[in-house]
Amino acid sequence: MNIGQNTLNWLRTELFQVEDAWSQETARGFRWWPHRQAQTLEVIGREAGPDDAPAALVLVRTELLHDLDLDEEVLAVLQAVTLRTAGMAGPVYDPARRTLDLCTLVRVNADNDGWMRRLIGLAAMLQIRDADRGASAIAEAVGAAPAQSGHPERGLRAELDDLIAEALELLATEGRAPSRWPGEDLAQFVDAYLDYPPALTGSGDATGFTAEFPHGKRASSLCEVATDQTHPWYGHGLALRQRFPVSVTSDVEGRHLALELNARALSEVPMGYGFGSFGYEEGALAFQAFFPNTAYQPGLVTNLYLSCAERARMLSVLLTGVDWTDESFDPGRSGASR
Repeated sequence: MNIGQNTLNWLRTELFQVEDAWSQETARGFRWWPHRQAQTLEVIGREAGPDDAPAALVLVRTELLHDLDLDEEVLAVLQAVTLRTAGMAGPVYDPARRTLDLCTLVRVNADNDGWMRRLIGLAAMLQIRDADRGASAIAEAVGAAPAQSGHPERGLRAELDDLIAEALELLATEGRAPSRWPGEDLAQFVDAYLDYPPALTGSGDATGFTAEFPHGKRASSLCEVATDQTHPWYGHGLALRQRFPVSVTSDVEGRHLALELNARALSEVPMGYGFGSFGYEEGALAFQAFFPNTAYQPGLVTNLYLSCAERARMLSVLLTGVDWTDESFDPGRSGASR
């Protein structure tokens, strides 16, 4: 059995303990109804990972809105909500179906499956929470309809799945505690990584760090990680934000670009880890994510940093056509130097 199917089976049988009565098979995985919105978990592709080891692209998609048309006002509202509440998923719009779903897309291989599957499970639970509690409010704000659906045979599910409800109670309790990311871990990370490529420059302390990556021929992109900020829904944890220079003619074009990148990075091919969402504000493209306290694992901050570096390199190529070379890491090109 391939690595992706192993991951799906673990999520289905061990973590979520999905009942057959509230699920159905799909061509690439399964769909289930934890409450009023369907969630689909599938392996959408396979790649060769490090040393040609097989890797699988695991997609989690939860229904959010339907009957949605994207005009300028709707785009502005969606961007405001996304930038304020981005967690471990992002909105992906399908113009053909006029739907908006929450999506997470992650590359899984034998080296990371042991810990990555737990993050995928947490992202899936957050999608359920956000779709269940937020769909009606967002739909009213943008003039769409909540994407509620039922099992083909059993219809709508009246109550939230018991196991998911318990997990979300634990999430809320953990979120009221201080950030679980130890200051000592962050300080050691800063000393070990930020004076060397792929960072142009960086600094930090026990509460977080800031790093710059090369972008284009002479610019840089900014990466910030903080543990002293709270999420409006999840409480304490670790906030991640990247900002990228971008040339657009208007805010509307920038917002469309952010949604296009979400469609690419969260439902087709991941850019780094597909936990989070693109947005546009103040003339810059942003990628934002938030990892609640329950996401904490030793060493995760290092993996998130390296994922940010991969995203920064891919966007340098995509937005400017310039890949990283040895010359890219000239310290003189950093924002501080300029």
